[in-house]
Amino acid sequence: MAAPPLGRLVSTHLLVALFGMGSWAAINGIWVELPVVVKDLPEGWSLPSYLSVLVALGNLGLLLVTLWRRLAPGKSERVPIQVGLLLLLPSPPSASTAGLGSDLRVRTPGVEEEEEEEEASPLQESPNQAAGAPPSPDPDAHRLLSVHSACLLGLLAITNALTNGVLPSVQSFSCLPYGRLAYHLAVVLGSAANPLACFLAMGVLCRSLAGLGGLSVLGMLFGSYLMALAILSPCPPLVGTSAGVVLVVLSWVLCSGVFSYVKVAASSLLHGGGRPALLAAGVAIQVGSLLGAVAMFPPTSIYHVFRSGKDCVDQCGS
Repeated sequence: MAAPPLGRLVSTHLLVALFGMGSWAAINGIWVELPVVVKDLPEGWSLPSYLSVLVALGNLGLLLVTLWRRLAPGKSERVPIQVGLLLLLPSPPSASTAGLGSDLRVRTPGVEEEEEEEEASPLQESPNQAAGAPPSPDPDAHRLLSVHSACLLGLLAITNALTNGVLPSVQSFSCLPYGRLAYHLAVVLGSAANPLACFLAMGVLCRSLAGLGGLSVLGMLFGSYLMALAILSPCPPLVGTSAGVVLVVLSWVLCSGVFSYVKVAASSLLHGGGRPALLAAGVAIQVGSLLGAVAMFPPTSIYHVFRSGKDCVDQCGS
């Protein structure tokens, strides 16, 4: 089959880039506004946890369509789409807006999986079997490949649980004690670190599972520091100092950048597995995000484990 004309190829890539930019502008626009509105809305400092849950629930529609394709092949997808719309109708407007931007994360594997239906999957069969060659006489190699893929999927689930659910839910508690400027810088620069890490992965891709595990541990160290600041809110260490502001902002930027790199690298390594691997990656991403967001909702919004500060009130006894 002849290659498509260069003009059509450029136009297609440009349209996809514009679609992605518009989707991410919507979701990032909401998070960037949080430092301005979080103190004025009824949810207070717990507002990010509400948004994290709504975004994660919005992506359940994609899983519903995927299950429908598996359970009712060849039938119209209007039924699950209509059910999803009915489920979203009672939600506030921010739910659908936030869900749209985050949907791109799972739609990327979904688009590619249609183009790579015939490729081999490290989750199901060995490359020799997919190419029509006789089955490999060494089952240990196939088992090792499956374990490698399972570890990559586990990394995707854990990192997305942290970056899309756990840490965003407590970002206000870790940043606002240092002021709105610290919160604003953490949100904006953290959002900028995400695409920069993705571009870095395009040029320098870590293919070692041990290397990705080490980077994940490094990201968890930054995440642990941020979680500790949230637990100690409204009186974390170095509150009221420039050093405290620099540390919290830098920790958010590095944490976001490291985890973004790990997610892109793990997805890239699974990319060669074809449709089943990409589908499994999308499920791991969305399930991890949902579990992380749901797990953090009770302590932040119901039991108030994390305490909010008050304007014009010194709660630290300084």
